[in-house]
Amino acid sequence: MTVEHRVRAARAEDMPAIRTVLGRAFHDDSLVRWALPDETTRDDVCAAWFGAFVDRYLAVGRVDVVEVDGEVAGVAAWRVPDAPDDHPVLASLPSVPGIVAAVVGPERTAHLFATLGGSSAHAPADPAVYLHLLAVRPGLQGRGLGSRLVSHGLATFDERGTTTWLCTAEERDVVFYERLGFAVVGQVPLDDAATLRAMHRAPRAPGLR
Repeated sequence: MTVEHRVRAARAEDMPAIRTVLGRAFHDDSLVRWALPDETTRDDVCAAWFGAFVDRYLAVGRVDVVEVDGEVAGVAAWRVPDAPDDHPVLASLPSVPGIVAAVVGPERTAHLFATLGGSSAHAPADPAVYLHLLAVRPGLQGRGLGSRLVSHGLATFDERGTTTWLCTAEERDVVFYERLGFAVVGQVPLDDAATLRAMHRAPRAPGLR
């Protein structure tokens, strides 16, 4: 049976499927397990937490999805450096910290976001695009869908001469991103649970991706 893949810009009506992909895909992610230790609520909280970011990036960033046989199977969400800081979506509820605080409490939430904020020390010196989220539905991982999503965005940013960067707490993902041209530039310890690695990628000329 032929499986058809298509990468396209996300639409508002994709959000239920996107949230579900995010919640399922990040269940065992090291950063998410550190932030949300309760497995019984993790998928729902992760879907709400990361879904709130995607809501914002639909308005002031870039979100791509990959379809498999007509259904959303993966998502890539990018934060762009020239996004307006006064867009109404940025003040909408639920807020990202509010979602997490409702589950783990305000004190723990403050610690989580202060720790994650340490990654800003490893941001590129010039304005750059940040790959905030990449997720593929479990069961379809390992088929090149994630690479297609990232490469689709990179093609645009390469044409614009824009640096891209990301952070990952998964050691196996470092090799994945290195194959796409990213390199580790710094680390942020997530207490004793994991290590967040910041990775940069310089723009490439056409034909050198």
